[in-house]
Amino acid sequence: MGGIRFHYFCYGCLFSSLIWTFLLFIYFNLNWEKYTQNNVPFQGNPGVAQNFQPPITHIQKWFPEFLQQGEKFMKPVHKEFKKFEESQDLGRIFNEADQEIRDIGYKKYAFNLLISNRLGYHRDIPDTRDPRCKEKKYPINLPSASIIICFYNEALSTLLRTIHSILDRTPVHLLREIILVDDRSDFIELKDELEQYIANNHLNVKLIRNVMREGLIRSRIVGSSHATGDVLVFIDSHCEVNEMWLQPLLALIKEDRHTVVCPLIDIINADTLSYTSSPLVKGGFNWGLHFKWDPVPASLLNGPNGATEPFKYEP
Repeated sequence: MGGIRFHYFCYGCLFSSLIWTFLLFIYFNLNWEKYTQNNVPFQGNPGVAQNFQPPITHIQKWFPEFLQQGEKFMKPVHKEFKKFEESQDLGRIFNEADQEIRDIGYKKYAFNLLISNRLGYHRDIPDTRDPRCKEKKYPINLPSASIIICFYNEALSTLLRTIHSILDRTPVHLLREIILVDDRSDFIELKDELEQYIANNHLNVKLIRNVMREGLIRSRIVGSSHATGDVLVFIDSHCEVNEMWLQPLLALIKEDRHTVVCPLIDIINADTLSYTSSPLVKGGFNWGLHFKWDPVPASLLNGPNGATEPFKYEP
């Protein structure tokens, strides 16, 4: 009798485990779809984009002459490239090499590497600030900033465009240095090619390489130990800063050195790399610990300056 009860007990445990496994599978899949696709403020669905295969075209007359030789465009943007950058056909595929770059890009980075390479390292982006923000004035004697960028196997064109956007749109007297922390990347283009580019272009950039994988937070600590600026600013390796991005942040820190500030993060489309403004949102987590974006409560925007006023983050 005892043996039969034991067998039923085992069957019950097995059945319960299967039920819980199934329910957890459904729960986490639904949460992933809900919070990492719909609530994150970027347009386009990388999963759909990877399945989309545009036709290969061989119309070479439209393609800029300097790209007709089959080069994988990984050099600073040419003057001739300006009209090409503004074209709606920036992501057009002309040959099998283009298709390969595009497919590899989605597999490695989850965005359109072909367009990123063609954009070059400098590009104009729309000034997405509220018109009232453009009228604000900030002190000249703000603290200096060390910009720390940690990366691991980042696309070279995206990384360098991040760096140049900072150099192009940050006042020289406020930028103490840019510190790159390589968390033991594997890609060959992030080795000698990156070092030579920094050296040849005399960039105000320090390149630090971890001797072993440290992860994001420890890598930021490594970068902080090499910083000489008054303020530490941490930026991802696939961002582009906009006009007057740094002064509002430093002004708040100057008022209170204990303040930790975060800017509004605009949207770079993963499929087209187009730059658009972000809605007023704040980051948070759901009970499944998935990151999500929530609208800023209207109560925080009812001040005299409206949406141009910094608001205190409250979870």
